[in-house]
Amino acid sequence: MKNPSYKKFICAGFAALTLFASPAVFAEEGDEYAESEASYEAPAENVGMPNPMIEYPDVPTLEREIGFPVMYLPSNLYSLYHPAQHIFAIAGQVADLRFENKADGTLITLRSALKERVLTDDISGCYGFAWHRQTAGDVKRTKVDVGIPAEGARVVKWEAGRFVFSLYITGVDDESFKPILKNFVAVSNRFSYKYRNFTLNPYADINKQAAAAQQAAGENAEKAENAESAAIDAGAANEAPNEATNESADANAANNTGEANDASDANATGEANAAKE
Repeated sequence: MKNPSYKKFICAGFAALTLFASPAVFAEEGDEYAESEASYEAPAENVGMPNPMIEYPDVPTLEREIGFPVMYLPSNLYSLYHPAQHIFAIAGQVADLRFENKADGTLITLRSALKERVLTDDISGCYGFAWHRQTAGDVKRTKVDVGIPAEGARVVKWEAGRFVFSLYITGVDDESFKPILKNFVAVSNRFSYKYRNFTLNPYADINKQAAAAQQAAGENAEKAENAESAAIDAGAANEAPNEATNESADANAANNTGEANDASDANATGEANAAKE
């Protein structure tokens, strides 16, 4: 029996921020961590996946679009978990990679973000339980926060250099989780050191989204202004026939009054003449 679906790992929303980064692909080869394959095909569309999550076909595409390097699997987990089943960007600033163990179906969700952009140390999206501070068991004795969101699941959050990370995994207990955590944190330390001075991409997808939103706002404002002008014109057009009708009625009234006066004068003149005769 497989563990609960990825979809039960609820993701917190993030405000859209402008990102700048080099368009180069950042995924690294070798023993540090495995590079995703550009030929990986996108999975079928996830019906019901809420915004602001956008799915990408592979990690290099994700990196080019969100504008910063994304950490991948430790090399010793590559054979069991590669390739990622789903590759998401959350609000254009958090990378969300989801893996499934080919042997036992255990699930991993790995998130990466730039601390300077998200302005938080918690991108896990998990709530409702206590966090416990401990060391990851790596050479640097990195401090991490670990929580137990459900039976047989662990979630951890930590920082390294300019980056913040979170890891969610099912089908583990404390003992089996420790070496996995140690491997991911060790990779994150090397990763953050390697990319400590990288340049953000001015053509990242989040800038396109911000520009599109600004353009849409301008178009909406223009439409509203045009609609208001049209309403004013329509009102003026409706008033014109009414004014013409009122003028016509006034003219008719004036004619009728004049004719009545003429008739009255004529009658008076006739009576006067008759009296003289």
